[in-house]
Amino acid sequence: MKNWRNNSDNAGFTLVELIIAIAIMAVLAGAIGLAVIRYIRKARASNAMEELRTIVSAVETGMVSSYAEDHEMNLDKTYTDDEGNAQRCGVLTNYMISRAQNKSANGITDANALEYYFAQKVLEELNAENGSDYRFLNFTGDEDEPLGMNCDSFYGQFGCPGVIVVYGGEGKVLFAQYYNSGCLIQYEAGEGYTYLDDTTEFVGSTTIH
Repeated sequence: MKNWRNNSDNAGFTLVELIIAIAIMAVLAGAIGLAVIRYIRKARASNAMEELRTIVSAVETGMVSSYAEDHEMNLDKTYTDDEGNAQRCGVLTNYMISRAQNKSANGITDANALEYYFAQKVLEELNAENGSDYRFLNFTGDEDEPLGMNCDSFYGQFGCPGVIVVYGGEGKVLFAQYYNSGCLIQYEAGEGYTYLDDTTEFVGSTTIH
């Protein structure tokens, strides 16, 4: 008769081994989860940065157009950079972009016709004339918003990306901020584009006034 040996001691995991295995799985799951979150955030930031590049390019293209040659640029605000240098500027925000997307030309005069044109160029380059992808038409705030606002609060209130574009009289954008998909992107002439992952508010009146 065959002699069967008792292998019950090796039949499965002990409680300690199970606890260790579960702990290892939890650590791995956490690491994978963080990696996925970082990847998603990086992808969103990359998309938002490309959108801001498009916006800046659209405004600069508009500034050197024949239309701009026939209309006076309204530099009614002041931009102060990080080094304290101040210069006159114009500012394009959600206010005019929403009007252009709604095709609301009421109140457009010689003073702001060029700004309205810039807004149209932005919508054209973003392929957002009809509001299918970028719901700027939801914006119901004033001309100074989103300046100084909390980014998440702005998006929660209006349900559209936040845009600030500062342009000078030499056909160049001086400064810009853009918030979409939880990412705030900033552009500075001479510095390029930056993802402000630790910033929760748009630039305020100390920079643009």
